[in-house]
Amino acid sequence: MSPASRRRGQSRRIVAVVGVAVALGCASHSRDGVETPSDGTSAADKHYDVAVGSFHNGMFEDSKLQIEKALAADPKHADSYYLRGLLFLNEGKSLVDAVESDQCLEDEAAEQQRTRSQELHRRARESFTAAVEHYDEGAAGRGRAYNSLSVVDLHFHAPDRAIEHARKALGEKFYADRYSALSNLGWAYYGAGDLVSATSELRQAVLLNPDFCVGRYRLAQVYLDVGLPEQAVEQAVSVAENPRCPIQDAHRILGAARLRMGLDAEADAAFASCVEIAPRSCLARQCQRLMSADPSENDTLASADGS
Repeated sequence: MSPASRRRGQSRRIVAVVGVAVALGCASHSRDGVETPSDGTSAADKHYDVAVGSFHNGMFEDSKLQIEKALAADPKHADSYYLRGLLFLNEGKSLVDAVESDQCLEDEAAEQQRTRSQELHRRARESFTAAVEHYDEGAAGRGRAYNSLSVVDLHFHAPDRAIEHARKALGEKFYADRYSALSNLGWAYYGAGDLVSATSELRQAVLLNPDFCVGRYRLAQVYLDVGLPEQAVEQAVSVAENPRCPIQDAHRILGAARLRMGLDAEADAAFASCVEIAPRSCLARQCQRLMSADPSENDTLASADGS
């Protein structure tokens, strides 16, 4: 595998899951064939609304319990399938973070956690697929579910499927978070090696939402790959200096771009901030190795793992 391919794989692992725009609210309506009480809210909708509150309060186990009750009351409750997918996605990411961000572990127990994470991502895919099937035609939730499927596809390094699902999300006219789907579409093109299309879609994503950290981070990576370090610095700085954008890898990109521009001291400062954000992470080790690197070592700079 080429250094660029290794770097693309690492970068996708870091930010794939954050490509989901979490837009949850009260259930919009009851489902056909499900008895609705006199107050107009079905039992499934009531359980779902409680599950959403628990989700936002970090009470994930209670949220899961309420989702199961909602689906028992209405096996076609699309909102519940979608939220269940988000719960699986969140849990899977947490397991990976524990062995790659909180610490950098390669032992057998860590591999078991990664295996468990893969299974949770598969279950998330099943839930998002069920949500798509059960949402009414034209429902905004279909767009969210398709976009979430593209996130799972990116996790599994399946850019062709991610492109398909992101396009379907964009095809839903009532889907509001189009910048998120555009960002996932651009990142999928990036994973497929189509840097021209990646640049185009990611530019559109940040045009629609200039405050979208993930889109700017991804665009910075693409600019770095196509040999535009000045533009990469511009995008990476907007992420690295924004306290609402805790994306550690943006600091690596910033350092690599500055190093290519011959700004050694500024590059080392970016790599140092990368290490400081999560000192025990795998990415911190990579940034440490990149400090004071020779800009002529193109393979080292192109690869996120520094090998």
